[in-house]
Amino acid sequence: GINAEYGILLLWCLLPESPRYLVVSGKKEEANEAVQGMARLNNVDLPEQLDIFVHSDQELGSISDILKSDYRKETILLSAMYFGNLLIIFGTIVFVPLALYSGFCGGEGDPPVHKCEEIKQDSLLLLCIVTFGAVLAAVAGYFAAVKLGRCTSLKIFSTASFIVTLVLFKCISKFVTVALFFLIKLLQSSHDMITLIIVPELYPTAFRNTAMGFTNSWGKLGGVIGAGAVYVLYYYSPIMVVTMFSGSALLVAICSWHWNRETKKAVIMDVRENAEDLNQSNQ
Repeated sequence: GINAEYGILLLWCLLPESPRYLVVSGKKEEANEAVQGMARLNNVDLPEQLDIFVHSDQELGSISDILKSDYRKETILLSAMYFGNLLIIFGTIVFVPLALYSGFCGGEGDPPVHKCEEIKQDSLLLLCIVTFGAVLAAVAGYFAAVKLGRCTSLKIFSTASFIVTLVLFKCISKFVTVALFFLIKLLQSSHDMITLIIVPELYPTAFRNTAMGFTNSWGKLGGVIGAGAVYVLYYYSPIMVVTMFSGSALLVAICSWHWNRETKKAVIMDVRENAEDLNQSNQ
């Protein structure tokens, strides 16, 4: 079969640019062509005097835009939250199978003995239960963001996750440990879901992709560090792995409590000037 990357490349070559992106980019002719192409596909007749207004001299993809004073705090907080979230999420992807077949029960006790063996059926079932927490998070994160707002949801999920990671230091029972892993997956993935909702609501179209790339790069760095650190530290000292998870959860909680920009029902802006005009009108 055709690899996914070739399919994506084919779509990238065939699909037209978004008219909204072209308008923000100041590309009037391309925007007109894109709108006319959409009209033909939908069998719609455009007005003869149609004139598309485009923003001129808009600098797209500039790091300086997302680090200017009106977005600097939010960009730094989002980057730190992505870093902490993905460190825990990817770290637990590696950590949970190791913990299940080595009999991990809390951060206390002697380091587990390294052994290579197939995962047992009961451990596979427990692994599926833990993983289901990430699936459930897509629903939990969305409904929390809608009902409670972005700010409150971030604080609730991050605080609860930090508390749960602290319980991992104590060995209670195997089933309690599995339940803690499930909760960590649910809470961290729900928090990550809300940050994904916030980004397009916060940044104007002109540099939204730059903001997403910048903040996500910190998340990827956290994911690499989390997964690698578990491999290095687990058989040396499980308590160091749990400490890493707790420290990352604390970082996410601190950033969440410092986040005070509610984006629920926010008007999505095209360029920075739109956001400045709206802020002035609201004052």
